[in-house]
Amino acid sequence: MKKTSIVGSVVVLIIIGFLFINKGDENGSGILTEESTITRYQIGDGITDYAFLAFHFRKDTTHEWYAQGFVDANNDGEFSDEEWVIKNEPALVLKNIPNRFSFTLPDSLKTIDAPETVLVTIALSDSEIETADVLSKVNGHLNLRATLETITLEEEFGLNVPGASPELKRGVGLVQYAYAEGEASGVNGTNLPDLSGGPMDCFAIATANNLINMANQHGRRDDLPENPQELITALKEAMQWNNGILNRNFLTGKAQIIQDIGFPIETEEILRPTISQLRQALSNGDGVEISTTMLNSRSNRADTGHVFTGISATNQGVSVKDPATPNGTDTLGLFMTSGRTPYTGISYPMWDGIVVVDAIYIQRWREPAGEEKSSIAPPEEKTETKVGGEPIEMIKPTVEATFAHVKPGEYSEVYAVVTGLTPGTQTTARMFAEWSPNGVPQVVDADKNGVAHFTWRITVPGKYNINVTTTDGGYTGGATVVVE
Repeated sequence: MKKTSIVGSVVVLIIIGFLFINKGDENGSGILTEESTITRYQIGDGITDYAFLAFHFRKDTTHEWYAQGFVDANNDGEFSDEEWVIKNEPALVLKNIPNRFSFTLPDSLKTIDAPETVLVTIALSDSEIETADVLSKVNGHLNLRATLETITLEEEFGLNVPGASPELKRGVGLVQYAYAEGEASGVNGTNLPDLSGGPMDCFAIATANNLINMANQHGRRDDLPENPQELITALKEAMQWNNGILNRNFLTGKAQIIQDIGFPIETEEILRPTISQLRQALSNGDGVEISTTMLNSRSNRADTGHVFTGISATNQGVSVKDPATPNGTDTLGLFMTSGRTPYTGISYPMWDGIVVVDAIYIQRWREPAGEEKSSIAPPEEKTETKVGGEPIEMIKPTVEATFAHVKPGEYSEVYAVVTGLTPGTQTTARMFAEWSPNGVPQVVDADKNGVAHFTWRITVPGKYNINVTTTDGGYTGGATVVVE
């Protein structure tokens, strides 16, 4: 086991302090502040498996930096290979905007009598480092006593609210929420908004972050409400918020808001993405929402879900804006689960079980070629009918189908959403597979927005066809979904 001694660190720090003042960005010094925090989370009587180590910065820089971090978990005054907990993670360096990096919390720091401060070494390197003698390879590093803080996740903020399910994204609530008073814009997360809101608003907040950022990039910010909270409220209503938002309501709700505003945004849904697909989605400057399922709570909390605004990803971590954490950038570890159908897992400190990515939603701005920017929505495909001799345009109904592995290995659910109906229209849907051609019909009435929702539980993967008809004979259509 390799050890790096910190004897004589006082002299080293004096020299480093001189470099902070005189060398600037040339070697990574002059950027880090002498402030660091390890944040751990308590659910019930237990501490979760992961914590955050926070980096704070003196100034902005566009240089590409990699974060390195050691935590002296055994309090012996030295750093072992195993204590290199933050390794080559890209850092988003902005003044007064902390970077928090998740890491596996050692057992010694999960106890009630854990020390109030922990010795850490943090550094920024301008290239990736493959060996643990990082202190000799990075000119600007700091040995600090990081404050160990514990945040208790309150039960009333969603964890024990009735109706929780993996399909219902309701987030994780902290003790306090601060409503954002403003936002900035930028590309690839440089100044991506980091809005806050209610404890079960994560889907709407993550979406609002991206919509505001894309609007700023394309000169359309005036088309959105001046107060970001008004946008969040509108998204919640369109997405049929009810102590959280269902994935199947997200797509139709966001489509409604985009149409009302007139943004030329296309949305692509990727179910159960791999790490490679996540990296690709975040590499093109598009807006990405990351939907997760939270399972197997050690404190017996109901399975639930949470949503982040994506920034960037590597093979080992993803950087996000998280509605459930204070202002800043959170970098969460990535891994692949085991089993026949592996998921991309996330090392998320605010859950005492497993967190997997069930879907990502990629928002692409597609300005029509050769057209002026406009606040008017592009025309929907429409049909024309006549009432009393006057023509009335009606949006042609459409059917969209998707699925979710509600309890992986046990059962999944298939969802169909029919939009463009006349409110109150009785709508019938049948789902069938090749091995079961006689699907049992489901009958629902379209809601006030002209939308009808259908849900089926399945235990066998494969190709499923969905047929939809309205009792007035005005519409017949369908969709196909392949459950893998």
